[in-house]
Amino acid sequence: MTTYRQVVDLIGGSNVFSALANNRDNIESDPNTSSYFSEHATRSSTCYILSVGINQYQNNKLSLNYARSDAQSFSDLMKGRSTQLFKGIELVSLFDTEATRPRILAALDEIASRVGPEDVFIFFYAGHGSMVDNRFYFIPTETSRLYDERSLNKEALEASILQEKFREIKALKQLIIMDACQSGGSVELLATRGAGEEKAIAQLSRSAGIHVMASAGSEQFASEFTSLGHGLFTSVLLRALQGEADGAPKDGKVTIYELKSFIDDQVPEASRKLKGNPQYPYTFSRGQDFPLVLEQ
Repeated sequence: MTTYRQVVDLIGGSNVFSALANNRDNIESDPNTSSYFSEHATRSSTCYILSVGINQYQNNKLSLNYARSDAQSFSDLMKGRSTQLFKGIELVSLFDTEATRPRILAALDEIASRVGPEDVFIFFYAGHGSMVDNRFYFIPTETSRLYDERSLNKEALEASILQEKFREIKALKQLIIMDACQSGGSVELLATRGAGEEKAIAQLSRSAGIHVMASAGSEQFASEFTSLGHGLFTSVLLRALQGEADGAPKDGKVTIYELKSFIDDQVPEASRKLKGNPQYPYTFSRGQDFPLVLEQ
């Protein structure tokens, strides 16, 4: 009998290994599969975060109050509560007039050049979103009109463009968070996988995690409230990451699926109390769960 030894680098979470053999007649055996869950390896991964928040627009009529605060607070919370989960946090922030179309695309290219399969990538966007002819657009600071398709194609970021950029990022765990009006219209495009549809964020391995959380459906508008100092969706998100989403049994961690469950439950309830009508978030999760923060 011959024994073969192969040294591999584990990624945090579930690692699945398959082996098969061929005989001298080149007849192949059935595969033998084994899985191994690694918590230790999680510390070998780096968390890359691109955080975009836009209050100031070239068209002053589009100005928002709390988008920058939303993005800044999310970044600060992740830096404060995720350091024990990852070997490093690499944060890129683009706020207000810095958040142009070219700079957002350049930041994604830079992250793609550095990230590895074992790493985590998070894209947080707070600002305007626009749905035109069933196409969702992220609205950078230089965009002057929300519903002029010609202007949007020149100045804004159509969701499929970001889809291609996310595809180039090799991280097997990706989280996309959008606090923007009508952002639910982008969820299917950004998160659905299917070779025939060409809608996939990526054609990732079976262990890949693709998670998208958006503040409002395609026919709804995300809300800002002075009493919260944030958009409603981000306010709930921050509460969740501060520990409120840690479900039973409580283990001091907030994972992707705990975050999704909390947002789905609490955003409609909070919006109903504050404005009388529920705001329904759109969330999509596929792939393995993983922790985002540790409670302090």
